[in-house]
Amino acid sequence: MARGISESVSAFANTDGGVIILGLDESAGFASVPDLDVPALVNGLRVGLSRALGESPKVQPVPDYELARGSVDDHDVLVLTIHPLRAEPGIAMPCFVYDQGVERGSYRRADDADVRLTPYEGYLLRTQNQMDSTDREVVPGATLADLSKESVARTLDVLRAGRSHALEGIAPDDVAAALARINVLTRDGEVTLAGYLALGAYPQQEYPQLTVDVAVHPGLDTSQDPSIRFIDRQNCDGPLPRMIQDAVAAVLRNLRVHRVVDGTGGRDVAELPEEVLREAITNAVMHRDYSHWVRGQQVAVDVYPDWVEVSSPGGFWGDKTKDNVADGRSQARNQVLVRLLSLVPLDGHSTVAEQQGSGVLRMVVAMRQQGLDAPDYSASTVDHVVVRLDRFGSLAPQADAGPNELPDAAGRRSAMRVISEARREILRVLRTDEPRSIHEVSEMTGRSVGYVRPLLRDLVERGLVEATAPPQSRRRKYLIAH
Repeated sequence: MARGISESVSAFANTDGGVIILGLDESAGFASVPDLDVPALVNGLRVGLSRALGESPKVQPVPDYELARGSVDDHDVLVLTIHPLRAEPGIAMPCFVYDQGVERGSYRRADDADVRLTPYEGYLLRTQNQMDSTDREVVPGATLADLSKESVARTLDVLRAGRSHALEGIAPDDVAAALARINVLTRDGEVTLAGYLALGAYPQQEYPQLTVDVAVHPGLDTSQDPSIRFIDRQNCDGPLPRMIQDAVAAVLRNLRVHRVVDGTGGRDVAELPEEVLREAITNAVMHRDYSHWVRGQQVAVDVYPDWVEVSSPGGFWGDKTKDNVADGRSQARNQVLVRLLSLVPLDGHSTVAEQQGSGVLRMVVAMRQQGLDAPDYSASTVDHVVVRLDRFGSLAPQADAGPNELPDAAGRRSAMRVISEARREILRVLRTDEPRSIHEVSEMTGRSVGYVRPLLRDLVERGLVEATAPPQSRRRKYLIAH
């Protein structure tokens, strides 16, 4: 099995899986290779991906795969489908090319290239299913005096007023013992990271970059107009509950508000439901990685004319993926922090978090009730969770400018009336008779590949654009739908 194939197997296994087609010459425009020695290739692949005792596979651990024969231009090809590798008992991530070693031989897929994992990405994959106790670490030098007395008092009041047994046997005036019981303090009276972030008077005194950065951009990507960097920007700091509240408010003040007539009255509705914004930002803050690798990274909230994007460092933890994030199951990388954020009230009212695992499901329901697409996690990577929330602005009347007619179906004309200008920009460069690759669309629109990819996927799902090959194929191109 050739080195390049081994690297692609590793890359696909460590990301979302993919398809490798053997027997095509990329330098010749993916023309088929005549007289392909199929039996020799099949044997080489089966040996290189063997799990049998005594064999020496080219990658370890070997991912699940399927091998099939196909035909292109009347010539034989081999289609190797690699399934994503998931950590489970007896299987240690990441998948790596054995001859290169785990540090230099572990890859991930980025567009149509195989890229070496960074040390941090490798760390995330190795520890994906390990209990993470980072939020229990001690904050050096911090004491009870560094916590907000008001927040501490309100939190303990919530516990006493509820049905929790957490404070049983602890005297009402023994604050230190009560905080130790809920892991805000250690048994020795030192402040834990979770306690400091949730209840600290000002956590950024020790961790200045653990904030939420809200940036409002004038165009459809971050580099559209270098002379105008931001319309609005707020670096939200303070304890995590306050930080989340401020970030939600910063986004809301930059969204359009629509007047909706309801019965005899009316009400103002923001482009995105407030509860969805709160859940997305809370999840980012609550489930991000707080290890030393990324304490210099913020949670980023980017507001564009057509969507809001929330990105947090750390990738998905446990068996959570971009595909099952809305399954209703709760998994917490930061168990102590999640518990505390469900207890700390905001100004004496509700807390910012709950532990039922239904938050993303509620986001989906709230978005659909407002006629919006479900939250999109498809841009998430090994080291970042990214959720995209399409704005109600895509349904605004001004979005009706642009190419007016697609091939005849009334349904397509109706769909055109509710797509955003960003998608129209892509439709303008596509044709009905000449397929174009994602890189060609990127060049013709002046947008990055990462920018156009989710828009193309959405247009395909709407039936406005046709794709010529499966999503993971290098030969995938796009046409205006017939």
